[in-house]
Amino acid sequence: MKRKRFLSMVSFVLVGVLLLLAGCQPVGGIDINKVMTNSANVTSSQSKQTVTVELTRDLAAALSPEEQKLLDLFGTVKLNLSDVKMQDLQTVSVKGDFEYKKGRIPFTLTTDNQQFVIQIEGAKKPIVFSNSVALHDTDEFSAELVAQLEQLQSKAVEIAPAIVSFFVTHMPNPSKISVDNATETVNGESLALKKIHVEVNGSELPQLVKGFLTGILEDEAGLKEFIGQLYDLYVPIIKTAIKESGESGEDDPMAGEVMPFLENKTLAVEFVHTFLKENLATLLASYDKSLNDLLANGGKEFLNENQTLKTDIYVDQDMMIRKQTMELSLLLPNSAASGIKNVKITSEQEQWNINKPVTADKIDTSGGVVELSDDTAGINPSRLVAALDKNSQLYKLLKEDLNITKKEIYMSMSDEFEDPALTTKPYNNEGTVMVPVRFVSEELDADVKWNAELRQVTITDPLSGNVVVLTIDSKQATVNGAAKTLEKEAVLIEGTTFVPVRFVSESLGADVKWEQETQTVIITRD
Repeated sequence: MKRKRFLSMVSFVLVGVLLLLAGCQPVGGIDINKVMTNSANVTSSQSKQTVTVELTRDLAAALSPEEQKLLDLFGTVKLNLSDVKMQDLQTVSVKGDFEYKKGRIPFTLTTDNQQFVIQIEGAKKPIVFSNSVALHDTDEFSAELVAQLEQLQSKAVEIAPAIVSFFVTHMPNPSKISVDNATETVNGESLALKKIHVEVNGSELPQLVKGFLTGILEDEAGLKEFIGQLYDLYVPIIKTAIKESGESGEDDPMAGEVMPFLENKTLAVEFVHTFLKENLATLLASYDKSLNDLLANGGKEFLNENQTLKTDIYVDQDMMIRKQTMELSLLLPNSAASGIKNVKITSEQEQWNINKPVTADKIDTSGGVVELSDDTAGINPSRLVAALDKNSQLYKLLKEDLNITKKEIYMSMSDEFEDPALTTKPYNNEGTVMVPVRFVSEELDADVKWNAELRQVTITDPLSGNVVVLTIDSKQATVNGAAKTLEKEAVLIEGTTFVPVRFVSESLGADVKWEQETQTVIITRD
């Protein structure tokens, strides 16, 4: 499928959706600005939500077997969040399940400022992801900078209502918006609420965006205040970072140009305001022409009446959102190429105990956890699958349906085929193809460690559990402690260890083929 085109279009429409939901002018006695500002002030709550995504296939499209398989599996999926407890903005627990064609996969998730912990049905132990926002290695930062970074989120929360209000104030109303009385059930309790109903389609988005940008341009005081709030939020951190880097401006011309603005808020705000004002004015001056050009060059494919959003927002007497329903329908252009004719996303959410004491649940990790990632390597698919029960629904989904551990590695010895990812080519040692062991092992999701004292390489494969030990200049190796003899000894060439391709590949559960025409080694694993 042409996934990039599909994702770009969906992203464009969703941006419009977010803008619309972010603000409207007062209607039917309801101050929408206050509603959205109150939402930004929520720091604790309980809620539940169901999100459903339905894909309608274009029957005229010719899909590959893989594409058809994925569409069959995920033509309709649901994310059911049955119990969401937000203790504060960093401490949250979620109980729910993911539903697709073959069944449901229950899960529990907790998160704080350090990590995400997920207990999924089928996982042998809780799975842990490091929170990329957290500062795990504070040795690189001063105590002052660490304190400022830790305070950043709380400060951002403090100014969020004002920032939301600024954007909401300038967002014009869509053509279809109304307010009615409604009685709805929230967490089993019948409540008298106000229902804000909104409908909008893709053809309205351009003028709504134009009105939004025009409103911002005309609000000079509001725009300056907004810039000043961002200055107060980020500039102290930037100044500390520059000071600690030693770039005071004397030796760094760029820092020298920036520092006057960082030291003078009034100067900085005026500079940024002038820049934004000039660029917004230029954008608006050519807006209609640019829009017509866009529509004439395919823009009507997504800026039309077939892209629709309908939403009902239920608020209580304190102007707090207690319930929401949403339906987003996207008719995709060129569906014969993508294979998908329509995408429909629906959502239902209820919220209670707003800004009241809420205690997030915890996941018991006393029996150990599975670490799937670190700060640099990202998620290891084989390590994830290895952490699952082979009879579980999740294992079957990831390993058998999505094939996330499937590997295809091509390594050519010919100078005619250059692979930028392969910095060191394999070579032929009297009929034995020798390959860089770290490259092959890591491509197969294995961990590699080097012992300089023993001149040994240890490879650990999380998927099979195999542990391979190789010694430089020796044909003797071990696999899970059992002695093995290599065709050729492992060698160290300019800092890279080379080993026979068949030995290392088959030890890690992969197959090896040779393509004579291109002089290419092909390593595959299901």
